[in-house]
Amino acid sequence: SSLRTGTEDAMGRGRRQIPRELKKPEAVEAVLRMIERTDVLIEGFRPGIMEKLGLGPDVCLKRNAKLVYGRMTGWGQTGPLAMAAGHDINYIALTGALHAIGPKSEPVPPLNLVGDYGGGGMLLAFGVCAALVESIRTGKGQVIDAAMCDGAALLMAPFYTMLASGQWRDGR
Repeated sequence: SSLRTGTEDAMGRGRRQIPRELKKPEAVEAVLRMIERTDVLIEGFRPGIMEKLGLGPDVCLKRNAKLVYGRMTGWGQTGPLAMAAGHDINYIALTGALHAIGPKSEPVPPLNLVGDYGGGGMLLAFGVCAALVESIRTGKGQVIDAAMCDGAALLMAPFYTMLASGQWRDGR
């Protein structure tokens, strides 16, 4: 397979990409060999997909005990919405963040900053950084599981505190 440098994608920031067809056993084995020398793996599939591919946390941590395995989902690994499709607007609507955005007089299209990037992404990034420090110190990796809905709710916590204390009013 070809090696891409990520220069064609601004979000890639020069990272190397090695495309693999993960439904082929030889590709899964190649990925497992890479995992043996990897510090962090981040995946964003629905719950159970990596396990079906043979790349779940148990398998990967057996190959590399120091691995930090980051998981990003919309709703978490378990629960009534775990297998449901979701988008940033769903996460911020459910947590109340959408209700607070923009003037009352007109609809405001939300940016995908609260759920996708700010909530879920930063929650995962911070968890991975903390786990990486632990892995360097102890040689023991771990699984970090972040849900975008949880991150959006966490970002709303200060506003609900202000609402409860009368420092903020509920309304656009």
